[in-house]
Amino acid sequence: MKSVHNNTHKPSGVPSFMKRLRPGVESLLAGCLVLASSQLAMAQAAPAEPLLTAAQVRSLTPQQASAHLPVRLKAVVTYWEVYSRFVQDETAGIYLLENTNLPVVKPGQMVEVEGVTSPGEYAPMIISGSVKVVGDGNLPAAKRATVEELLTGQEDSQFVELGGIVRAVRVSGDGKQCELDVLSSGERFTVRSRLLPAAEMQVLVDSTIKVRGVCSSLFNRQRQLFGFRLLAALPTNVVIEQPAPANPFEVASQSIGSLLQFKARGSFGHRVKLTGTVVYHEPGSALFIRDEKEGVYCQTRERAPLKAGDRVEVLGFPAKGEYSPVLQDAIYRKIGEGAAPMPTKLGLDEVLAGTNDCQLIQISAKLLERTERGRERFLVLESKGFIFNAYLGQDIASGVGFAPMQNGSEVLITGLCLIERGANWRAGEGWRAKSFRMLLRSPADVVVQTPPPWWMQWGFGRTIGVLIVIILAALLRISVLQRRLAAQRQKTT
Repeated sequence: MKSVHNNTHKPSGVPSFMKRLRPGVESLLAGCLVLASSQLAMAQAAPAEPLLTAAQVRSLTPQQASAHLPVRLKAVVTYWEVYSRFVQDETAGIYLLENTNLPVVKPGQMVEVEGVTSPGEYAPMIISGSVKVVGDGNLPAAKRATVEELLTGQEDSQFVELGGIVRAVRVSGDGKQCELDVLSSGERFTVRSRLLPAAEMQVLVDSTIKVRGVCSSLFNRQRQLFGFRLLAALPTNVVIEQPAPANPFEVASQSIGSLLQFKARGSFGHRVKLTGTVVYHEPGSALFIRDEKEGVYCQTRERAPLKAGDRVEVLGFPAKGEYSPVLQDAIYRKIGEGAAPMPTKLGLDEVLAGTNDCQLIQISAKLLERTERGRERFLVLESKGFIFNAYLGQDIASGVGFAPMQNGSEVLITGLCLIERGANWRAGEGWRAKSFRMLLRSPADVVVQTPPPWWMQWGFGRTIGVLIVIILAALLRISVLQRRLAAQRQKTT
């Protein structure tokens, strides 16, 4: 009965190990458990203290930021456009995601932000519940940064300063911003700024500038960074440190062969001028020119029409290519007309020597296959056991295609030679390229010299079928002859 009495008065929820304790101790421990449970429930029910700095939000893990912790901070606006809203307090910069209709604010204004945390798609951010302007302020001092630092992602949303050379300028899709392509330490990035007058925008190209702006990271769906851009809120955030030449086409031309050659002294990273003859032009994409000795590929967005034989002056930025230098962000002007360049006929070994990269050549080969790859139409060719490709440069959507040709035909190919260096380069005349491609100007660059033998024209299946019919006919003929001979023997006997 005593055991029953103790069990009936024991508080519910007490663990079984407490059955062996004295009644007084048992009651004390049970009370402690009840008190601890009630305090835990009160702690869970109590609202969390808001985070008061941007640095506190940035230090959260994605899992912690997913809890929508409350945030209340005072900060200065560093950039404010649709889908790009950044503020920065004394500790760090942070991105704001609009959750309600936010007021129109200006860079440099002080605001009070209330909201909750979010993991964001790359770094933790704030889903803003309210933004209140509390006064005017100044943009924070820009942190001097390097390209290497910005590519780590740690400066995401921060107000930074970075210098570089402007490679191209264009108006954004919405027509309200200008976008500057800038190169710094070999890395190309975009600067977004307020729209500038057209004259000022063109003067910027080839200028050395310093940009103060918010670092906006570019990332994939796995939260991994692949680039960055700078968002400059004010026109004064883009400072020209070294202006470009006032009349860039008036500078002296240099030879194509001098591009990226050794120079003990000289400027680096700025535009150069080349003068040459047009070999091939694909408006808005590619321009190949040549001078007396060399050829070069010019990457250009210009669409002014040119034809083979036109004389042009080209301004662009030298950069390393697959094997020979290329000219990036090129612009051009026509200065005359002339005869279209003639191709140089080469053998396989001469092509692989690499001295005719980006030049117009001819080579004889056997057609193995013709096919399409993506938006490219190309031929698979063979010369002395070496297989290479030739492709049409114009978009497949234009309807341009090759004339009917049979596999196995001997053809003469004319086109731009594009060397594929491979990994086993070495100095010296004995080196040969891994491979090469040929860029065809039109389907007329492929001329059939010798069609394939008739059995190849018929196709393998047809040829085998014909052979089987011939063999069966021969067997039948032999059988008939054998019967006749047997009949004659019987008559003579």
